[in-house]
Amino acid sequence: MTTMAIAMCMGLHATHMFVPPTPGPLAVAGILSADLGYVILFGALVSIPVMLIGYLGASYAGKKYYYIPENVVEVPEDQKLPSALMAFLPIIAPIVLMLLKTIGDMMGFGGVVMAVLDVLGTPAVALLIGLLIALFGYHQIFPEDKEAWGFDGVFSDALKTAGQIVLIVGAGGAFSGVLKASPLQDILTNTFSGLTIGILAPFIIGLIFRTCVGSATIAMVTAATMISPLMDVLGFASPIGRVIAMLACAAGGLMVFHGNDDFFWVTATTSEMDTSIAYKTIPIISVLQSVVALAVVFVLSLIFL
Repeated sequence: MTTMAIAMCMGLHATHMFVPPTPGPLAVAGILSADLGYVILFGALVSIPVMLIGYLGASYAGKKYYYIPENVVEVPEDQKLPSALMAFLPIIAPIVLMLLKTIGDMMGFGGVVMAVLDVLGTPAVALLIGLLIALFGYHQIFPEDKEAWGFDGVFSDALKTAGQIVLIVGAGGAFSGVLKASPLQDILTNTFSGLTIGILAPFIIGLIFRTCVGSATIAMVTAATMISPLMDVLGFASPIGRVIAMLACAAGGLMVFHGNDDFFWVTATTSEMDTSIAYKTIPIISVLQSVVALAVVFVLSLIFL
């Protein structure tokens, strides 16, 4: 169970930090004006080795700390489940649409097809399509749920979650405006202008805030907000540079994942893992994930910047 719980946790940790439409990368992409298609493409690329390190760490932890949960809930045999296609389509469809739009722009496509992709590949439209697919799939499984579309139903819950993302982006933009109007911008500019640390600047800021505050989203947004006035100084002014900066913010935000993060306790309690085991495994694996992510982002910066 140690292997299963930590592997799931660290796999979610990797994609939560790098791949929209999770709130953190989506908010940071907005703050840094990074192309969302590029963010999805490069974020998915970085998340692969980060996820693999999480899996290897989970496998090692499972050999060292073995236990079986006492309370195992079985799904009823007559429970109707969605098909594999319907389960993945709400996530895959928006990503594919946004990637097709980005690829079309990169290749210089035109005509009616590109005009359609320009509309469907717009992040808000693509995500709305994914939401509609999810609602259709839910109705297929639970046609008797008449409250799904009301204020207390699953549709309302989805809107609340989406609203949190909007608030995060708005708050990050407001915080960025405050920093730009304060002397902090000049202080940071003078500090970093004499240093050629590149991706280490957003990485270190994200690391500090994640370790101290616990929230990965807050760490990423804070790092992005603080470096947004310094994009030219740090060498991230190009479209790809903004994506690299976003990935560096996320890499720093991976470290250190411990008890001040609510997902730490979600993982430990739902899997009935002893707190001591959770503390001996999850923070260490998150540090390894962060270091691997930084290395991959550094390689990408050498290639594309």
